[in-house]
Amino acid sequence: MLIFPLIGIVLLISTAAADQDPLADRGNWALGVALPSSSGLDLSLWKVRSPVTALGLEIDFSSYHNDHTSKDLDNPDRYDTRAQSRSLRLQLRPTIKRYRPLHDHVAPFVFYQAHADFSVYSSNYQSGINSGTQRTGTKRALGIALGLGADWFPFQRISLSAQTGLDLSYLYDKRRSDRRVWEWSLKTFQTEVAALVYF
Repeated sequence: MLIFPLIGIVLLISTAAADQDPLADRGNWALGVALPSSSGLDLSLWKVRSPVTALGLEIDFSSYHNDHTSKDLDNPDRYDTRAQSRSLRLQLRPTIKRYRPLHDHVAPFVFYQAHADFSVYSSNYQSGINSGTQRTGTKRALGIALGLGADWFPFQRISLSAQTGLDLSYLYDKRRSDRRVWEWSLKTFQTEVAALVYF
C-alpha cells in the first residue's frame, strides 16, 4: 500500500515549483507493460495528445488453472478427491490521463477510465469413480473508474507509472444451469507498476 503515501506527497508539490510539462519532447506514442505481470499479459498503447494529456488503451489477458488431488490418509481404501478449475479473462480499458506539471522527474495525474471485461470459467469436483459436479459459465462486466496516479521519469523516454482510484462496475454472470446473476459493485483498487517507453 505504498502508493497512497506516494501520491499524497506528489500532489503536495507546488505547481509553481514545476519546471516543465511532463510529456513535452518525449514522443507521440508510448508502449506500456505491467511489472510484474504475474497473472497474465497486461499491455497498453498511449497517444500523446498534448504536453499534459495522453489517451490510452490497456489490454489485460489472464488465465488460471488449478488441479488439486487430495487423499484421505485415515481411510486409504477410499477414493481420492479431485478438484479442477480453469478460467480465461480479457479486459479492455480505454483511459485518459491529465497530468500536472513535472517536478523533479515526478508527474502526478488524474485519470478517467472505462472498462469492459469478458471471462469464461469451468470447475469440476470429483470424489470417487463416477460421482462429480461440473460448473461452467461466462462473466461480463462494464464499468468506469477515476483516480490519481504518478509517473516517475528516470530517463527522457522511459517512465514508471502507478495509480489508485474508485471503480463502479456492473457484472453479469451466466452459469450453465441458466442461472443469471446481475450485480453492481463499488470498490477501490490499486494497479501494478507499469513501465512505459515513449517513441
